[in-house]
Amino acid sequence: MSDKEPKDKVIIEKKAKKQLENEHKTTKNKKQKVNKVLLTILLVLAIIVIIVGIIYGGKILNKAKLDNEINELSSKSIENDDFSNISIQTSGQYAIVEKAVKEFYSEYSALRKDFIDKINDEKIQKMLSIENYQNDGPEFQESLQYIEETQEAFNEVAENLENILKPENIMRRVENQNLGSYYINLYRDYFFEGDNLIEDLQKSSQDVTDAKKLMNNLYNNEIKILNFLIENKNDWTILDNKLTFDTASLSAEYNTLKTQLYAE
Repeated sequence: MSDKEPKDKVIIEKKAKKQLENEHKTTKNKKQKVNKVLLTILLVLAIIVIIVGIIYGGKILNKAKLDNEINELSSKSIENDDFSNISIQTSGQYAIVEKAVKEFYSEYSALRKDFIDKINDEKIQKMLSIENYQNDGPEFQESLQYIEETQEAFNEVAENLENILKPENIMRRVENQNLGSYYINLYRDYFFEGDNLIEDLQKSSQDVTDAKKLMNNLYNNEIKILNFLIENKNDWTILDNKLTFDTASLSAEYNTLKTQLYAE
């Protein structure tokens, strides 16, 4: 065997070893790259999961808060409790829904209280009393002016109440608010679906209509009676704290007018 053969063999072995090392290094680098890619993908997925969790977790929390706020509102008395505090407990589009609902309750309660106050107006209730006949008769200028002003104010409140209770006006509160369909439907559901306000609102609307009719009959008939007394001011007097007419026919006509106080 020549000296050249061992040298060639050594060279070949070195080349083979180097090639194996290069292949191993290449494989290792590929594995590292793959691991980096996988790690990046896992990191991105983890971030997505966290973001989705925050979003949906926030939605769930906001929905629970909103439900709680609405339930608290609906458990109150429109005519006796305070609805003026419109502090918002939710965020995002839930906050827009919450604000719209709370503003409705606040405005509705204020109108309802004003409406009841005007129905229970003590001065109107005593307009046909002996005391008022003595104090403002026989011309009744202050009484007539008061009835007319009170009737105008009452009808304005009644009209506002009727308008605020109309379904289209309730829904108009969330129009032009850039709300998604989910939130618009959520707002609608609070008023018009399932166990909600719709029955109470419908009943309240009918009550307003009925009361408006009765009160206007009262105002108009009080004016009619006072005008009757003005026209016949020389034929009646207050005697022993009683209204007394000079003729039976005038007395009968007056009594008939009083029995029709709430009639059209």
